[in-house]
Amino acid sequence: MENEKSTKRVTWQRVCLIILCVLLALILTAMIAATAYVHHLLSYITGDDNSHLNETLPPEVLATATSSPGYIPGFTGPSTEYVPQDTLPPITDDKEIVNILLIGEDRKGEKYRQRSDSMILCSFNTKTNKMTMISFLRDTYIAKIPGYWADKLNAAYQYGGPFTLKQTLAAYFGVHVDACVMVQFEGFIGVIDMLGGVDINLTAKEAKYMNENNQLGWDLKPGLNHFDGVKALFYSRIRKIDMDAKRAQRQRNVLTALINAYKNKPLTEMITLTEEIVATGFVETDMSAEEIMYYTRKLFPMLSSMSIGNQQIPAEGTYQSMAVGNVVDAKVCDLDANRKILAALFK
Repeated sequence: MENEKSTKRVTWQRVCLIILCVLLALILTAMIAATAYVHHLLSYITGDDNSHLNETLPPEVLATATSSPGYIPGFTGPSTEYVPQDTLPPITDDKEIVNILLIGEDRKGEKYRQRSDSMILCSFNTKTNKMTMISFLRDTYIAKIPGYWADKLNAAYQYGGPFTLKQTLAAYFGVHVDACVMVQFEGFIGVIDMLGGVDINLTAKEAKYMNENNQLGWDLKPGLNHFDGVKALFYSRIRKIDMDAKRAQRQRNVLTALINAYKNKPLTEMITLTEEIVATGFVETDMSAEEIMYYTRKLFPMLSSMSIGNQQIPAEGTYQSMAVGNVVDAKVCDLDANRKILAALFK
């Protein structure tokens, strides 16, 4: 009798162990499947080897890029000194700060990489729960793009990809960039449309300019307007009615409106939207899949309550528009003044 009870106990323990093993196996399988799915999803925008993003242009294409509008061979004019990278300590080495650079590429079907039409550094301070959007003006004069020559800041991305652009920002402004996210014009339009558009406040001058300079019959009014992707891109590129600094502010306005519209959305909805956007292939990044997941876990908790700040570099009053050597219509800035502004932002 006692042996029979003992045998039943052993049998029941064995059954429980088998059930536990099966459950653990199922959980492990689900985790592996989920991880595989995430990696498959992220493969649309990244890969284990992102070196192709940083390849320099072929010599014949590079020569054409250098001869683009704004470059006049043989022109002589004022010059500035190059600041070697190793003499400039970084001002953003705080581990609580994550700097993601958003790059809008001015490519309209061209085969090779083009200049960066917009460069917005989204600096997330997890300690103060604040994100600061910093627009680096594309016409900023760079005395020597690392590995290349003097040109405007927007040429750094075209010449050597995100790596060269990150090198340039580090060399001249002491800014460490953790990762880059790139989108072309078509991708920008597609993403805005998939997100349901964006609400933007227009000035009377902006509304008038947009109505008079499109062929789609827009009838926009001053005040709040709902934009689809085409209107949002048009708005983001306006600069003839004022200046490039205002244009950079318009780009930040679009990002701010998107963040405010989606920061309180349920996580499930955000995941679904992310899946749909990623699957389109509109977006590229120099991050690996593991880095994307790491930054997502680190930054997502900030989204619903973070404050948003704005800045442009070079800041107003710290630069002069002029021709420097072969580079015309460039913004030659006071580097020390702008480094101090950036250092204050990263505190």
